[in-house]
Amino acid sequence: MAPALLVLCAFIVYPAIYSFLLSFYEWNGFTPEWGDFVGFDNYASLLKDPVFWKAAINSILFVVLRTPLEVGIAFGLALLLNQNIPGRSFLRTMFFVPVVMSLIVVTILFQRILEGNAGFLNTFLRSAGLDSLTRMWLGDPETALPVVIFVSVWKNVGFSLVILLAGLQGLPSEVIEAAKCDGANRRQLTFRVVVPLMKPIIAIATVLSIIGGLKVFDLVYIMTRGGPTYATEVFATMLYRHAFDLNEMGVASALAVVMVLVIMGTSRIQTLLLRER
Repeated sequence: MAPALLVLCAFIVYPAIYSFLLSFYEWNGFTPEWGDFVGFDNYASLLKDPVFWKAAINSILFVVLRTPLEVGIAFGLALLLNQNIPGRSFLRTMFFVPVVMSLIVVTILFQRILEGNAGFLNTFLRSAGLDSLTRMWLGDPETALPVVIFVSVWKNVGFSLVILLAGLQGLPSEVIEAAKCDGANRRQLTFRVVVPLMKPIIAIATVLSIIGGLKVFDLVYIMTRGGPTYATEVFATMLYRHAFDLNEMGVASALAVVMVLVIMGTSRIQTLLLRER
């Protein structure tokens, strides 16, 4: 186990401890030595920053809106693709394709679709006589975050689908057959038998989606860079801005610690809520 533990310590444990200690110092990231010890001042400056609370609200909204959509759509598709329908293997592949697509390709694709002037979506709406529905989708503070969440769901729903489909295929067939013999209809079979048996798998998919939503960075940064007017600013984009734009490594490290605590706390709560009784 030594090689794996060395890699784990070098790339996870040591950086985590380093970042935690750095959160109590003021450092610009360039000088060989850390700056002055400031204690909890970096955390205090975060709590006084209105952008931090905006990023916190956006991160929570991102999770609250994305997770039910992603897991719900994935579970519905898993139930469908678990049936003996024509083209099942092809559909499974197609739903998983966005997961393995390059994020750069995905963001450029949707930027072209959602572009305010000549984008495909607005062009289609104008041609259909629905000019009143056209928007600057990524430039409007009211629509930017929902659009980014939609793209995130489209990109990641296939991952949850694979997890849930594997769970469905691992259910004990004798329980399903016994329920059918007892006269259970499709709705009863789904909600009284399949969903309770799938609860641990749904919990795993939900927790993974929550963690992914709380630490989302690349999609938001490439599509909107946290704008417009911080409408899509999340924890990770704020951390990046403080670290590499403002050269405030101490504040960025403090924000990283806050992110870890929020993710761990949220995951623990979710696990307790969805654990088997």
